Parts: sequence; structure tokens; C-alpha cells
Amino acid sequence: MRRLNSFGFWLWFPLLLLGILTWGAATAQGQAKEPEKPAAPDRLKDLDNPKGEIKVELTVDREDATYKVGDQIVFTFRTNKDCRLTLFNVGTSGKVHVLFPNEHHKDNLVKAGTVYRIPPEGAKFVFKAQGPAGEDVVKAIATLENVPLVNEANLKPAGPFQEVGKPEKDIVIGIQSALKPVDFKKWAEAEKVIKIVE
Repeated sequence: MRRLNSFGFWLWFPLLLLGILTWGAATAQGQAKEPEKPAAPDRLKDLDNPKGEIKVELTVDREDATYKVGDQIVFTFRTNKDCRLTLFNVGTSGKVHVLFPNEHHKDNLVKAGTVYRIPPEGAKFVFKAQGPAGEDVVKAIATLENVPLVNEANLKPAGPFQEVGKPEKDIVIGIQSALKPVDFKKWAEAEKVIKIVE
């Protein structure tokens, strides 16, 4: 009888040990942390969408995109599709302005292939590089549908343009919220980094 019990013990003990090890491995795997999701962008510069079918060309009038404080800057843009386009500027001061639409062009509907200039030819206003020295970011966001990207209640006149009276991070959150229901193919962006020197 004792031999039978001893034999039975050595028969089921390895199985028990294997079960414990398997359970431990599964538990450890279950407790392993999931890979962290990339942080949501908090700057307009980091907001991108490579899947958009709209192509936006955004340029400035100097090849090196370098301007001294007080220099005039001319922007041009065009798209390959009829769309709605909003042009933002994040200055070195941290302030965010909407450059398009503006006092001269109050509708943000743009036509495919048409070159738009800021300021327009013959306009009574100019856009000047503002200090301090650093990098200005100009970001164009285009949508096939009319998607309000900024709450009008947060806009205040700033000459021919409008200043967004909120921190850049909050503006980006608002834009992401507005674009969330929009198909990735139906919106696109482009940007230009401008160097401001004293």
C-alpha cells in the first residue's frame, strides 16, 4: 500500500508543479504593463495627419524662412481640392493668431489650385515678424467639410487678424475634439517654421 501511495505521489507531483509554474507565468504576463500610448500633442507643430487626401502647399517669400524682427513676411498657400482652410500662427511670444480667414478674406472656403496670398496684393496691411527671437510656427489645417476649429467666443481682433485668447495646449485640444469625428482622409495639415532673429 505504501509503495502504491509513493508511486502515485511521484506521478501527480510533477503535474502539480507544472500547473503552478504555468499559472505563475500566466499571472505575470497578465500583470505586465500594456505599452503606453503616445502622448497627445499639445503644440500645433506636433499635430499631423499623413493620411489626408488634401494636399496643402504652404510657403513664405524667403527660401531660408529667416526674418529679422520688423521684417515683412508674405505667406502663400494652395490646395489640390476645394476645402475649408484655417491658417494659424504661433509666435515666439507664445500667442496664437488666426491669419486666414481674415479681415480681407472673411470666408475660409478655398478653391483647388488657387494661390492665396497673405497679405493679399494691394492690401492695406502687412504681416511683420515680431520678437523675441526664436521660431514662429505657421500651421494650415484644411477640411473637406466646414468644421469650426476654434470657438468664436475665444477670438478677439488683432488688426486684420484674430488672436485666440487661450493657451496653445488648450487650442490643440479644441482642434483635436473638432476633428475627432472627421475621417482622416478628409482633413490635412501643413506647416512652415520661420526663424526670427534680432
